[in-house]
Amino acid sequence: MKIKLEGVMETMLITLDARARDYRSEKSILKDKKSAEMVDMIDYDFGSFSNEKVNLLGIIARAKVMDDEVKKFIDKYPDCHIVSLGSGLDTRFFRVDNGRIHWYDIDFPEIISLRKKFFEENDRVKNIEKSALDKSWTKEIDTKGEKLLIISEGMIMYFYPKQVKEFLNILTDNFEHFVLHLDCLSKRLVNKAKTNKAVKRTKSEYHFGVTNGKEIIELNPKLKQIGFINFTKQIAKQMKWYGKIFLPIIYLMNNRLVICKYDAK
Repeated sequence: MKIKLEGVMETMLITLDARARDYRSEKSILKDKKSAEMVDMIDYDFGSFSNEKVNLLGIIARAKVMDDEVKKFIDKYPDCHIVSLGSGLDTRFFRVDNGRIHWYDIDFPEIISLRKKFFEENDRVKNIEKSALDKSWTKEIDTKGEKLLIISEGMIMYFYPKQVKEFLNILTDNFEHFVLHLDCLSKRLVNKAKTNKAVKRTKSEYHFGVTNGKEIIELNPKLKQIGFINFTKQIAKQMKWYGKIFLPIIYLMNNRLVICKYDAK
């Protein structure tokens, strides 16, 4: 299957490839067979990503931590509804599904069209062909009174600050309550996408980052920050002993998960 993507949209192939390589490794962390099957079906030069070892560690660590946090939410609210924004070719639903949750994948029409080649909708999984900045997508979310979790991985670092503010306002203006899991870039890497060779290839740029998550609350004070996780601790579990000398530097530069809560009452 031939795929032609450009710019930010192409970055979803970087994460897909990383999950596939993890599956084929001797000690797979995610055990994401679906991603490996998808890579085998796609006609694309994934080999150009193979030398990015640090990038691979970071992507898998991020996915593992975010999976674990989503599972904690599902364990607490087994009938919850989960919105995945900028989902690309993400396979998280298959890694966390308990057979009861309801899941919404939201992305641009051309991306959802591509997703449909690999995933089928059902009564618990729905595709929404809209940008995260198109507030009309919120009208298609019907939680039926159940708890709502909104997640975003690998998305808002490509937004300008004013777009992040717009995005956060869309959430608080259109939902009564939710928990938000935001994968955020380190502020140190804003406008430095070229430091990531894989992302550089896509000609994308980073525009938004955080230090400890306070930047999110500053953009929308209606939100309450309830958690913060730097993905470096998970990376340390995946590294050889001799690589751990670089962990302090990785901690400063690594992505981090900002967890927020909103309740209109």
